[in-house]
Order: sequence, then C-alpha cells, then structure tokens
Amino acid sequence: MPWWGWIVLGAALLGAETLVDTQFFLVFFGVAALATGALHGLGLAEPVWLQWAIFGALCVAGASTFRARLYGMIRRDAGEVSQGTVGELAVAREPIAPGGRGQAELRGTVWEARNTGGSPIAAGDSARVERVEGLVLFLRREG
Repeated sequence: MPWWGWIVLGAALLGAETLVDTQFFLVFFGVAALATGALHGLGLAEPVWLQWAIFGALCVAGASTFRARLYGMIRRDAGEVSQGTVGELAVAREPIAPGGRGQAELRGTVWEARNTGGSPIAAGDSARVERVEGLVLFLRREG
C-alpha cells in the first residue's frame, strides 16, 4: 500500500470513531495507520508485510495499553452521584413539598430529588443532600 493510502485509512478510521461509538477502538487503529503511513513515507517500512506487521503491532499495543484508561477518562460521568455527595448543596429546579419528589441540580446535572424535611423547598432554594439511593437525592432545605 502506498504511504498516502495508510494516511487516508487512518483519517477514515479516526473520522468513523466520531460518527459511531465503537468504544474507543478505532482511534487506536487510526493512529496506527497514520504512524505506519509516516514510517513508510520516510522509507522505514518498505515491504508490504512489514507495513502490516507494524500496523497490527501498533493496534494491539495501543488498544491493550491505553484504551481502558483513556476511554474511562473520556466517558466518565461528570455528574456521578455517590455517597460522596452527602453534605453537598443541590438547587431545587421546581418546588418540592415535604415528603414530595421533584428535580434538583447537583454538579451541573439534574437529578430526581425527594424532600425529607418538614418545610417545602422552593424552586431555586439550596438544599443539603442527606443521603443517596440509586439516582435519587434525599434533600433537606438549607437554613
């Protein structure tokens, strides 16, 4: 394959990753193709069998070494709710009656919320997270 064929293949694979969620595999294939094309363009990978061997080795090495770590960093849910959110302040997006349910915003993400206090929480009021069960925040109005 000519050196520019590897570059075109690499660009196509990188572009395909942006269109389809392949769980971050095509990125490594695309980078491997670009690197193979660059090596071939510099005259360091002349026989076709060597080009394919380099491409395969780079695909396996990249995907097995870096994929899980990078995919986890990219796909991490910034609004993840855990017991570590207990004590933080959430903002009610709608009025929530005592014992009632509604929506509240925490860390820039909207969550299902339940008012555990004896007084209503008005829209825009801050409420302290008392506990978390699944994706439901149990709140008590602040102040």
